[in-house]
Amino acid sequence: MLPERTSPQSLLADDLYLAAHDTVHGKCVLTPATLGLGLSGGLLAELILRRRVGLRGDRLSLLDPRPTGDIASAAVLGQIEHENRRGVRDWIAYLATGIATDLVARRLAKEGKVERHARRGLFGTRLTFIPVDTVTSGRPATRIRISADRRELLAVPDIVLTGLVFATGLDQHALIALHPTGRNHLLDQIHRRLPLPLHHLVGHAEAAVGDAVMARRA
Repeated sequence: MLPERTSPQSLLADDLYLAAHDTVHGKCVLTPATLGLGLSGGLLAELILRRRVGLRGDRLSLLDPRPTGDIASAAVLGQIEHENRRGVRDWIAYLATGIATDLVARRLAKEGKVERHARRGLFGTRLTFIPVDTVTSGRPATRIRISADRRELLAVPDIVLTGLVFATGLDQHALIALHPTGRNHLLDQIHRRLPLPLHHLVGHAEAAVGDAVMARRA
């Protein structure tokens, strides 16, 4: 059963984006492909938490087409409503082509949490969105680490965020200083406390990241 509560913390794709950037230079520590897959899972999780879409096994279903109130999840919801694509892995792969990253970055920019930087190169100007400061980029991972160290129970959106951190390999950067007992505490919450649709979603995102890694090595 999904929780009734959907606070601003449920914008977990934003937190994943921020956590994926180091707190020194604001550089993303994940590959663009891996970041995109993680953010795809994050945006779909936001819609599940808001009960706009459902997930049973590997199939997404539209539950409520009403606008969500923010540009990123509303855009994804609109596409789910009007397209025949139903497999969650298909949606994750599709959104990871750059759509999810762009939507989340622009949502963060609107909130003043990232700044747009234009970098000129041989093939034209490339836009990047960098966290405005180290406090902003470090806050999501710090929140998770402190809760793990204190053996606290995370809110469901933060459990999903933690699951996506592990699914993308971001834990090797954002949670590298975490004691093994704290790490096990987080993993136990992912396995025991996530509602089944969100547990499946994290699993599908992790599988998509694994497939992408294998494809790069082939």
